[in-house]
Amino acid sequence: MGKRNFYIILSLGVFLTVSLYLYNGIETGAEAIAKRQQYVDDLRRKIGNLEHVAEENGRTIDRLEQQVRQAQAEKSVDFDEEKEKTEEKEKEQEQEKEKEVAPVPVRGNRGELAHVHQVQKHHKPTPPMVDVCNIRENVSVAHSDLQMLDLYDTWKFENPDGGVWKQGWKIEYDAEKVKALPRLEVVVIPHSHCDPGWIMTFDEYYNRQTRNILDGMAKHLGEKDEMRFIYAEISFFETWWRDQTEETRKKVKKYLEDGKFEIVTGGWVMTDEANAHYHSMVTELFEGHEWIQNHLGKNAIPKAHWSIDPFGLSPSLPHLLTSANITNAVLQRVHYSVKRELALKKNLEFYWRQLFGSTGHPDLRSHIMPFYSYDIPHTCGPEPSVCCQFDFRRMPEGGKSCDWGIPPQKINDGNVAQRAQMIYDQYRKKSQLFKNNVIFQPLGDDFRYDIDFEWNSQYENYKKLFEYMNSKPEWNVHAQFGTLSDYFKKLDAAISETGENLPTLSGDFFTYADRDDHYWSGYFTSRPFYKQLDRVLQHYLRSAEIAFSLANIEEEGMVEAKIFEKLVTARRALSLFQHHDGVTGTAKDHVVLDYGQKMIDALNACEDVLSESLVILLGIDSTKKMEMDEKRLDSKLLSTLTSKYIHFRNVVLFNTLSRTRIEPTCIYVDSLDAGVEADPPVTKQQISPIIEYNEENKKLVVKEDVFELCFLVTLGPMESASLKLVKSTVPSKSEIRTNSEVKVDSSFKTSSTSGDFIVENDKIKAEFDGENGMIKKATSLVDNKPIDLNSHFVHYGARKSKRKFANGNEDNPAGAYLFLPDGEARELKKQSGDWVVIEGDLVRKVLATPINDLKILQTYSLYHGLPWIDLDNEVDIRSKENFEFALRFSSSVNSGDEFFTDLNGMQMIKRRRQAKLPTQANFYPMSAGVYIEDDSTRMTIHSAQALGVSSLASGQIEIMLDRRLSSDDNRGLQQGVRDNKRTVAHFRILIEPMSPTSSNKKEERIGFHSHVGHLATWSLHYPMIKMIGESTPKSISSKNLEQEINCDLHVVTFRTLASPTTYEANARSTAAEKKAALVMHRVVPDCRSRLSLPDTTCLSSGIEIEPLKLISTLKSSRKTSLTNLYEGQKTEQFSLQPNDISSILVSF
Repeated sequence: MGKRNFYIILSLGVFLTVSLYLYNGIETGAEAIAKRQQYVDDLRRKIGNLEHVAEENGRTIDRLEQQVRQAQAEKSVDFDEEKEKTEEKEKEQEQEKEKEVAPVPVRGNRGELAHVHQVQKHHKPTPPMVDVCNIRENVSVAHSDLQMLDLYDTWKFENPDGGVWKQGWKIEYDAEKVKALPRLEVVVIPHSHCDPGWIMTFDEYYNRQTRNILDGMAKHLGEKDEMRFIYAEISFFETWWRDQTEETRKKVKKYLEDGKFEIVTGGWVMTDEANAHYHSMVTELFEGHEWIQNHLGKNAIPKAHWSIDPFGLSPSLPHLLTSANITNAVLQRVHYSVKRELALKKNLEFYWRQLFGSTGHPDLRSHIMPFYSYDIPHTCGPEPSVCCQFDFRRMPEGGKSCDWGIPPQKINDGNVAQRAQMIYDQYRKKSQLFKNNVIFQPLGDDFRYDIDFEWNSQYENYKKLFEYMNSKPEWNVHAQFGTLSDYFKKLDAAISETGENLPTLSGDFFTYADRDDHYWSGYFTSRPFYKQLDRVLQHYLRSAEIAFSLANIEEEGMVEAKIFEKLVTARRALSLFQHHDGVTGTAKDHVVLDYGQKMIDALNACEDVLSESLVILLGIDSTKKMEMDEKRLDSKLLSTLTSKYIHFRNVVLFNTLSRTRIEPTCIYVDSLDAGVEADPPVTKQQISPIIEYNEENKKLVVKEDVFELCFLVTLGPMESASLKLVKSTVPSKSEIRTNSEVKVDSSFKTSSTSGDFIVENDKIKAEFDGENGMIKKATSLVDNKPIDLNSHFVHYGARKSKRKFANGNEDNPAGAYLFLPDGEARELKKQSGDWVVIEGDLVRKVLATPINDLKILQTYSLYHGLPWIDLDNEVDIRSKENFEFALRFSSSVNSGDEFFTDLNGMQMIKRRRQAKLPTQANFYPMSAGVYIEDDSTRMTIHSAQALGVSSLASGQIEIMLDRRLSSDDNRGLQQGVRDNKRTVAHFRILIEPMSPTSSNKKEERIGFHSHVGHLATWSLHYPMIKMIGESTPKSISSKNLEQEINCDLHVVTFRTLASPTTYEANARSTAAEKKAALVMHRVVPDCRSRLSLPDTTCLSSGIEIEPLKLISTLKSSRKTSLTNLYEGQKTEQFSLQPNDISSILVSF
């Protein structure tokens, strides 16, 4: 108590002392007021200074934050550092052992990357995806500054004459003001665009030109210190590398190390972006990148994308590129009006964002070349007549000339001032179209630098121009040779200095027009025979890849080395055809035949790989090769079932999907009493006659001594089975209805009928026209609501090339590239035709011949337990000239002016019919499907081949089937399209009752298939593999995956990695590694569909991927970039963001 009183007294004393001191310090009077005022003034000055300092510090902090972000972007942030440290020694030992060099791990396809700029994030981050069904609020809005569909609605698409820049305007600048601006940086990039097939075949181009180009690169980059060169097509580069000495190879690697030579994109080809399926785009990109990694090393790994010639651009490729860790791009072929509108607001450089937003997905920083072409006259500036004078290959000695009549002049002391001022003026004008002070000039064209004269003349003359320009301080410019990476580094520096952010853009760049109303929508359909063959090869290659990897894991060393060689051959054939003059159908006739033969050879190679691999997986003791039951004898013919299954042989099946399949499978057999034997027994079987089309008499006829056996099979994920073919009484016999005189075996109950007729199964009902057999209505048995389809054929004529446009341009006729109709489509007159209905317990078919002079055969198929209708459409238009042929559905779906088309089979994009644009502008590429919908119904047409598509009225879907044109369209091919063949197109019609939604659909720019829709497209593209095998004592099967994968996960491919190729005496050999890339795609389902999956097991599987649980014999799994150029840490569980496409590297 005493101690407490002491502290109270002490505190009071301190308080009194302080109070007296403060009281004595109080001043009074005028003097005190003046001092206080001075104090306030000083304080204000200090606050002002602090505000100024704060502003400076704010700017400094902004710059520092930007630099920090950029620095952070150069290292991995997605990998656990502690785990990485513990694995570091192990990884170094593995790398030393395998003699591999891999860069620092990166984030793969999400967020910051190893070597590029900071990835932009949208302003309103998309909420996390908790419920995958809640798609409309999560992944259906891109949150971009520029949205292409919205811009199309507002732009007028006028076509004024812009003067010297015909598609633009007169560009001006103030010569005095530029002196005070940041210095203009100009990067001149020598390049050569080499088509792997177009006017000549791949081999013809290589032997005549590309070999010389690459020889010149190896020679002149060593002789010319400041010269630079970029190159894209690895298909050519690999062929050239094979022939080089070790000394030349070392020189080229040194150029790559020193930054004098750069590989851009690094795909096997510069892929088409309209018709190519994303599986094949991954294949060709992987093929190129794997070869680069194996033979050129880390200095050659592509860091930038170069897409200067594909005829329209898809956001699917940017998605794949960023997944492969490429996040800078240069683009060229964009609609001239789009270029003009973007240039007006300096938006030609932007971050290209996916339609589903940027939740975990990086944007692709993109630069669109502003002018007409990628050749030199259209790249230095807006005036081609001036720029052409700086293409020094066009001097008289170079064998080329300028279209504007003024040739280039060799640069010397007497003319350098005047010539430098001319090109400097072009550079300045070009720079007015961009936000930053960095521009580049591509210095090249198709197959350039194939002679020494060009290497010397371009280098020597530009070097003199650079020296003069750079010496003029009043011009404030610095020009140099550089690579694409040099350009983007300078752009990074400029953005960091100015803080000038680029906008984000979402959408695509279809349909491309290069001038006037010349829309390049014709190539969406040209050469449909080969477009269909492309998808057949895609299916068999994917199947062979999966089977080979599974067999290699199952029995290491059992697969013969030569089998892997065949797999590599098939990969490269499919990859080559993805070239933008291959799958597009825009090459010369003999080149198309060359592509076709390569694909036929690849199909035969896939058959060998599948045979060898499935024998191992099934444990069959046989050395006899198994055969596909369908063959293409050459590239001119449709597939024919040359082999039929006979008693006491086996039916070998392989399900290449990662989910259980329960579906009818059909084969051709030699007897009415054939059936399959299995354990457990196959209880549902059906035998039917085979009806085919006789082209000579244009009638339906019965194929003699062959029958179709269908049986209901259940195969687990990636399961293979071998079933015995035996004599059996199990199969039930189909019944036949027809309006024709076709003669069917008396064993089948047959009846004659007329009038409209109905065919249905347990899921869907279809009504057909009794006059010609074409489908009229379809009804889902979920809601029993009939949907009018009213299918019919239409055709367009080709516009004649006689008129001139208001701007003075001359018209061109339609051709391989251009669709230029002579008016609206005309409906083909309805004809009476034969039809036959085959009805059984498992499969029900309608065969119809609606148009005789086009030899059309339509086959509609309804399968037990499946809610769709398959349509195979065969047609031959060789009797016509200047004829564009289409299948049109006029449905009762109230779709208005909107419809959805797929982009490369990877995503669905919303389209809107533009009345201000011509018919040809409203056609879009359909790589794999199209749908229209209203509040209660969706109608989807899935497609197994690429074709052009539109919706020209509410409820309509119009699919181009073939085109035959006698004229060249003046785009370089120098021929029409007249090599037509009888062609089949495979479609799948899906009618889905939809539940209503409360979401704001007006904001959506993307669509999604339902669970059933995804299954429909995957099973259409990847049907069950069927092979004829040797007899075994009993039926056997092999469960190759130990777990079912979630329905939303799709195995794009399972690709065994290749070791470096051995080149000896003009021969090459490639061995398989004990590693494989499991490429996965996580899709987003539209859960409004009221249809149910035939098997729902996959719905209960987790969304995570655990490779070591899928295949227990695997040794390890690790993160990697899409094409395996960047390896990450080991892990046993992988999670994909919605819409991700990612690779998992497994070792065995």
